[in-house]
Amino acid sequence: MAARRVPLVLLACGSFNPITNQHMRLFELARDHMHSTGQYQVVGGIVSPVSDSYGKQGLVLAKHRVAMAELALQSSNWVTVDEWESQQPDWTETVVTMRYHYRRILKEYERSVGMHNNSNLSPQLKLLCGADFLDTFKIPGLWRDDHVEELVGHFGLVCVSRGELQPERAVHESDLLSYRRHNIFHVREWVKNETSATEVRRALRRGLSVKYLLPDSVIEYIHQHNLYTEDSEMRNKSAVLRPLVKQAQEP
Repeated sequence: MAARRVPLVLLACGSFNPITNQHMRLFELARDHMHSTGQYQVVGGIVSPVSDSYGKQGLVLAKHRVAMAELALQSSNWVTVDEWESQQPDWTETVVTMRYHYRRILKEYERSVGMHNNSNLSPQLKLLCGADFLDTFKIPGLWRDDHVEELVGHFGLVCVSRGELQPERAVHESDLLSYRRHNIFHVREWVKNETSATEVRRALRRGLSVKYLLPDSVIEYIHQHNLYTEDSEMRNKSAVLRPLVKQAQEP
């Protein structure tokens, strides 16, 4: 008898400023990889745009980023957009967002299978990220050690390689990540795609075409609402990222 697989939901947090085809491609790559392990059955994906208080330069309003993500994912039958994080008055730590979604997923699971289900295969939630995400753990003051431990040890990461970045090196160079490496899944993208939201915004500011980098519906929305102009890129220009400020304020 084939072993039962653990239900798995993939969560991607980020600016999505704007969401690109590559962002959506990460979900497909991650699902294929996790299925190939023989351990997991991916049952859903969540895109969670960050709130306006994040403080990143050029970040357009969350309502626009959520709307663009919803348009982009209309063709997906398993990835959805959740606006809880984007609606928070302050920037929300990734771990806090993970906890919120995991509680919600467990409640939905309990309702669907019943409270007296004897299976040990409760759903899991893992953070989907690009290879460059692991390097953020090295930035002084950006992460709390206990948050990294919970994120990697309790939830886990599904990390998709991007360009020449080597996520294995980031794991090797961190004692904490190395200790929890069994819960970090590396996904190799063999079809090189260097689409960058930063470069997309630059192209839009200069009136250049971004067709085939973004879904047509997203491009239409951007033009309709006059997003990603020289003025919008100046937003938060002198601001310090909220994570750095918030972490520095904690004892």
